[in-house]
Amino acid sequence: MNLREELFLHQDPAYQAFQRKLIPTAAPDKIIGVRLPVLRKLAAKAMAENADNQLEYYEEVMVYGFTIGRKKGTAAMHREDLASFIPLIDNWAVCDSCCASFKFTAQYREELYPFIKSYLSGSEYEARFAVVMLMDYYLTDGYIDEVLSLLCEIKSDYYYVNMAVAWALSVAFVKYRDKTLPYLTQKTLTPAVQNKTIQKIKESYRVTDTDKQLLNSFKISR
Repeated sequence: MNLREELFLHQDPAYQAFQRKLIPTAAPDKIIGVRLPVLRKLAAKAMAENADNQLEYYEEVMVYGFTIGRKKGTAAMHREDLASFIPLIDNWAVCDSCCASFKFTAQYREELYPFIKSYLSGSEYEARFAVVMLMDYYLTDGYIDEVLSLLCEIKSDYYYVNMAVAWALSVAFVKYRDKTLPYLTQKTLTPAVQNKTIQKIKESYRVTDTDKQLLNSFKISR
């Protein structure tokens, strides 16, 4: 299997144009335009055939991430795979889609937790990776208190980190409303994160109209 040839065989020019607008930090000439369901199928095929991956195009990095997500192994093996993948993240789409595929994290929460937390103080996409992983796999009874504290301590100048924190807090509110609400009432988040969190919570169908009205009073004027 020649992965790059396969990718170009599934190129969708209209989707390519859409992706280039949707992912402004990715190099436009490195986006082929292949839809996610196809990428997941190609990842399975590439893994089965041990296909070479040059990791030059956006889709090649995405396939690599999906391949890691399909692997079986120990916590140490998964940690090693993640360490090789994280430096390749240069946009929110690769980060978020691939994090969602790292479902082995649920099996090795305790073992991978320190590793994931270590990236919170890293570069923009290292920190986003950590925040999204905490959101996807650590909003649980055993971790919610510490995760909320970690998220609310983040004071970043990076747009994609702040948006990830707001997203994670909005999900935390839906799952653990009574634990998350005090952080919003205290207004210790940056205005951008506070207001974006409230906006995203209000977009949820799982939040009552009463809570949505209440949250309006916690917006921070700039």
